[in-house]
Amino acid sequence: MPGTKTLLIVDNINSGVLQPFKDFSAGTAAVSGAGTQTLSTLTHSPVGMKKEWKRFLKDLDIPSRTLDKSEFLSEFSSVHPKTTFPVVFTQTGTELAVLISTEELSRCRDLHDLILLLKQRLLFE
Repeated sequence: MPGTKTLLIVDNINSGVLQPFKDFSAGTAAVSGAGTQTLSTLTHSPVGMKKEWKRFLKDLDIPSRTLDKSEFLSEFSSVHPKTTFPVVFTQTGTELAVLISTEELSRCRDLHDLILLLKQRLLFE
C-alpha cells in the first residue's frame, strides 16, 4: 500500500553471516566511524535477537524492517546518498524521514534506552 508507514531500522554492520558475531564480540562496527556502536550490540546477544527487542517490534502498531548498511545502500542510496549509520527511518511509500539519527542512537547505553527513545518518537510521529 502506498500510504502504509514502515519503520526502517538500519544498522552499520556489513552483510554476511558471520559479521553480526564479529560486531557483537567487538562491541563496535568495523565500518564507517571506528568506535561507533552497532544497533545489534543493543538488540542481540551472541545467540540471536533479544526477547525484549523481538517482543517490542512485534507489538509495534507499524511494520518494521531491519537492514544492514549494504542492504540499505543497494535499495535507497539514490534517495539518501549521505546517510550515516546506524539510523532509524520511517518510510511512507517511497519517502524516507529520519526518526532517530546516528548521534541520538549513539547515546543509547542499552536496549532499554533504545526502546524508550523509539516509543517517544513514534508517539509524536
